[in-house]
Amino acid sequence: MKSALRFAGKNGAWVVIAGVVLGFLFPVLSNAARPYLSIAIFAFTFGSLLKFDFNAFRAEFIQVKRNIAIVCWATFGVPLVVFAIIAIFKPGPDLTQGLLFWSLVPSSGACVAFSVILGLSTPLALLTTVVATAASPFYMPPLAAALGGYQLSTDPAEMCIRLLVIIGGAWIASLVMKHFAASFVRDNPDAMTGIAVLALFLAGLGSMRGMQAHFLAEPLQTLKYLGLAYGLLLGFQIIGTILFWPSGRTPALTAGLVSGTRTITLAWVVLGNSILPLADVFLGCAMVAKYTSPTLTKWLIARLNARPVGIVAPVATERPLTGLKS
Repeated sequence: MKSALRFAGKNGAWVVIAGVVLGFLFPVLSNAARPYLSIAIFAFTFGSLLKFDFNAFRAEFIQVKRNIAIVCWATFGVPLVVFAIIAIFKPGPDLTQGLLFWSLVPSSGACVAFSVILGLSTPLALLTTVVATAASPFYMPPLAAALGGYQLSTDPAEMCIRLLVIIGGAWIASLVMKHFAASFVRDNPDAMTGIAVLALFLAGLGSMRGMQAHFLAEPLQTLKYLGLAYGLLLGFQIIGTILFWPSGRTPALTAGLVSGTRTITLAWVVLGNSILPLADVFLGCAMVAKYTSPTLTKWLIARLNARPVGIVAPVATERPLTGLKS
């Protein structure tokens, strides 16, 4: 098991993409994985929290105003912008639901792995996504009611409890493991990353349910939704980067990353059986965009984040996840 986790941790980007590809090519796998999205969220949150080291993140904690601004923009600013887009263009009910819940879910913990791939601030990515994820049980139900204009099949209070159990349980489990197996966690960073990667693999499988059939039946519509998903993700990455550019290139680019990369799996969990068919397709397309965008943007982000010649980069305070290469 440890060997499998290490392999996943060292080859994270390709393992995650493999989940999406296998789910698309083999519908039986995606159908089997779909009911376990809640487990995937728990396991991914658990794996991400195992990487949380207060000493390594001390430099990020002191940037209080900047961090609060990034979390507020990614958590509340993005949904408000998407709501304005919906109000202006008035898409159908299916796409409206997909767009709204794409924006309402918090920034994805996958940003931690993506920040390594892109050479951005891993501490800032982890800090902002953990805070947003922990707050999601409290802000998602009221915002969904205020902006959605329709009734969810899940009661907001029940939804809040469900998210608290998943996220809070992952937090408690990570604390327990770090307390009783601190040396194992410290000495096996690739295996700890592998827990999150395998959870993303499972989420990728489940996210492709129905995608092959819809693509074969409506290829142009599927491609249109895929283009929209890429446009949203990259558009909010650009907006987030511009908004926080005065904070420095690396923090700004990291803010862009957490702005456009959402925990789409959580949208499926909270919507459950109330999800509309084309909203399901859009969210599946958004998962494809989410898992492939780091490879598409790596060159440009590296150029933007390049340091001038003659300036020595500071020594990293956390051990880099060298296995996550695109």
